[in-house]
Formats: sequence, C-alpha cells, structure tokens
Amino acid sequence: MSKFLNRILGMPVELQNRLFKYFTDTLTAVMEQAKRSGRFDLGILDLGSAGEVVRRVRLVRFLRRHATGRAPVELHTVHSERGMEWSEALEKWSELTGPKEGFYLSTQARNNKYTAVLCVAAHSNTKKEKLTKKDIMFQIYRPNTGLQLRLESLAEIEKKYRKVESGEAEAAWRAQYNASLRVCSHAYWRDQCRNAADCEVGRRVRTWHVLAGSVLAVWARVEHVLAARSQLNKMQVVRIKTTDSLKIVGTVIPKNCVEPLKEALASDAVSVSEQTFEHTDGLK
Repeated sequence: MSKFLNRILGMPVELQNRLFKYFTDTLTAVMEQAKRSGRFDLGILDLGSAGEVVRRVRLVRFLRRHATGRAPVELHTVHSERGMEWSEALEKWSELTGPKEGFYLSTQARNNKYTAVLCVAAHSNTKKEKLTKKDIMFQIYRPNTGLQLRLESLAEIEKKYRKVESGEAEAAWRAQYNASLRVCSHAYWRDQCRNAADCEVGRRVRTWHVLAGSVLAVWARVEHVLAARSQLNKMQVVRIKTTDSLKIVGTVIPKNCVEPLKEALASDAVSVSEQTFEHTDGLK
C-alpha cells in the first residue's frame, strides 16, 4: 500500500485521484466478493460490547480426558438482541438539535410497509467552508438493528426518505421492531423467504452457537465436522459478554453443524451435561 501511494505522488493530482479511486473501488469489490464466498476474515467478532443484549440459552459441557487429566469443552448457545425500542428512539430524538436530524420515512412502500429510520448528525472532520449534501454525514438508527456501522450522507438519505414528525414515524417503527423478533427482512418486506425458518437477516434477535474451553484438544474433529457441512472456509472467533457478566471466547459453530458436532464430541467424552437458562422476556 505504501509503495503504491509513493509511486503515484509523482503524477498530476487529477491522475492521482483517478488512480486512487480505481484502487479503492477495486478493493471494495474484492472485499464484497470475499464476504459472499466466506473467505473474508472479520477478525474477532465482539458481542455484548456495542449495546447488544446477550443472554445465555443453553450450555452443553463435554468433560474429556487428556494426557494430564480432564478438561471441559463447552458448547454455548446464546441470543444477542439488537434493535431500538420506540421509547429509546424518542429519547434519542429529544436530544437532537440539527435541522436535518430526526425521523425519516421511506418515500416508497414495500409490501404496503414503510421504513422508519432515525438520523443523527455525525461529527465531521472536513475543513470545507461550504458543505454539500454529500459532505454532511449521518448515523442511522433502525428499529430492527439499531445503530448502523455505515454512515450515510444527506444526499443518500433524501433520495430514499422524507423527514417526518415523530408521530408519523411511530407506526412504521413499532411494526418493524415487533415483527423483527421472529421474522427476517425477506419475509417482512416480500412476504416470503426461501429459508424462513432459519434466516436471521435483519432479525432483532440472533442465535449464536459458540464452542469454548479446551478446544485445541478437539480441533481436528471440529474441522472435520465443519468441512463436511459448512461452506465457510474460515472459522470465526467471537468474544462475548453476557448480561450475567460471563465472558466467553470461542469459535462460532454454524447451526447445521451443531448436532453432528455434539455427537462427535460426546462419542468419547467422560461425561456430558446440559444446562438450560430460562428468561422471562420470551427469548428462549
């Protein structure tokens, strides 16, 4: 990267800009392709540190013998809840002062439903005296997924949405928030999803299966199960902090690999125990 930047410094500024844009566009395309094919390394995934509510649902502990004694391998099932309730959105909205900040509603309906979002002005480092709509950036909050990682410009927002009062946004916000507990985005916006039972795209609550503990001792077995049933080429490491202050670091196990992995680990375990955690909010 540094070699590339140093070499283009000798070119005219306009050509530098064109080359750099070509480079960034190509890099973005390569990354998107890698994400679609499962070859993109996301590093360590953090759950519970960015506002999500993470609750334990089930724990299966496999006690195994090794050269110097016994050690447990644990398969955790957790629910992570994101999203923003209407009361939270109103509280956030009450703090806003900018003329373009506030609730927006999509200009076009999909499946007779509208999208409601909350736009909050993002801090800008630009030194331009006069900002265009493309320069003014906003943080976007959605009812089903909460704060979005990607900022959007005012120009992008006004292409898709119109600014409304809170009362006009409430019905759409509440509808998507409530539906997203069990319904994916495909089913919500199109009334159908080819994988409706397991699809978690856009859902407020997501299920994660995480293998932790003495994982190295069973690594070959885990790789064998995942290679046979999962299209992912790389394992995702996750770091979790639950609502009961438990910290878990482990490897994400795809849903279709959970049962085969449990069978493989139980086959020569000294003992297998299972614990279920009950919650009063309907997340089980």
